[in-house]
Amino acid sequence: MRKHSIIALLLCAQLLTGQMARADHQPGHPKIEWGPALALIHTPDYLGSSHSQTLLVPFPYLKYRGDILRIDDGIEARLFKKPGLVLSVSGNGSLPSTSQDNERSGMADLDALVEFGPSLEYRLLDEAEHSLWLELPLRQAISLGQSISTVGRVLTPRLAWRKADPGKFDWKLRLALGPIYADRNYLNHFYAVGAEDVTATRAEYQADSGGYHGFRIDFTYSRRIGTFWLGGFIRQDSLSGSVIENSPLVSQHENLTAGISLAWVISEH
Repeated sequence: MRKHSIIALLLCAQLLTGQMARADHQPGHPKIEWGPALALIHTPDYLGSSHSQTLLVPFPYLKYRGDILRIDDGIEARLFKKPGLVLSVSGNGSLPSTSQDNERSGMADLDALVEFGPSLEYRLLDEAEHSLWLELPLRQAISLGQSISTVGRVLTPRLAWRKADPGKFDWKLRLALGPIYADRNYLNHFYAVGAEDVTATRAEYQADSGGYHGFRIDFTYSRRIGTFWLGGFIRQDSLSGSVIENSPLVSQHENLTAGISLAWVISEH
C-alpha cells in the first residue's frame, strides 16, 4: 500500500469518527487524554454509488481541552469573547475506492480524499442540558494519490442540536442536518465521465456548474467508559434534486455511512 494511502486511511478514520458533539469544557474532565484507537467504518464507494466497503482502521486518540485551543471531537479556537461564537476546524474524508466492481468499472480509481477548512459556529439556543447551533463549515478537498492535489470546495451549512456531557462519564450526543453545496471541480472529480470512459451503459457527462450536492443528516455519540472511550456516527445522505443526479455514475440516491470507534485511554491528566 502506498504511503499516501496509509496516511489517508488514518486521517479518514480520525475525521469520520471524530465528528462527535462538541461542548464546552466542564470541571471533572481531564485536560489531556490520549491512547490507541480502532475504528470500524462502513461507507459507500462514493456518494451515489450502490457499492460500499467496510474497513477496520487504527488511529491515535487525542483530546486537549485548553482555554483557547481545544481538540475535543474536533478542533476549536476560542478567539471570540462571546461564548456562543466559536471558530473551529471542520474536517471530513472519503476512503480510497477501486473501480473494479462498481459504476466506475474500467475508470481510474478514486484516491482517498480529506477535507479541511474553517467553521464558524453560533449558538442559537442555550439550555442547561442541550443547545442548538448554526454551523457554517467551508472545506477544501485534497486528493491523496501518488501526488497530492486540490480537488474543490464544499460548503455544508447545518443546524446542530447538541447534548453536553457535564460529567466525565456522561453521553455526548449531536444531531445535525443541512444541505451540501460543492463547486464544479469537486463534483466532476466524482461524477464526470470522459469520452474515453463511455460504454454502452455509461454516457459522457460533465457537471456544468457547482451547486446543490444533496442533503445530509448526521447523528453522533460518544462516552467515556472507565479507561475506554466509545464513539460513533450514523449519516444519511440524499442526492435527490442535486445538480449531479443525472450523472451515469449516480445509481443510488440514498446512502448510509456509519462508523464506531473504541479507544484505550492510557494517560490522562
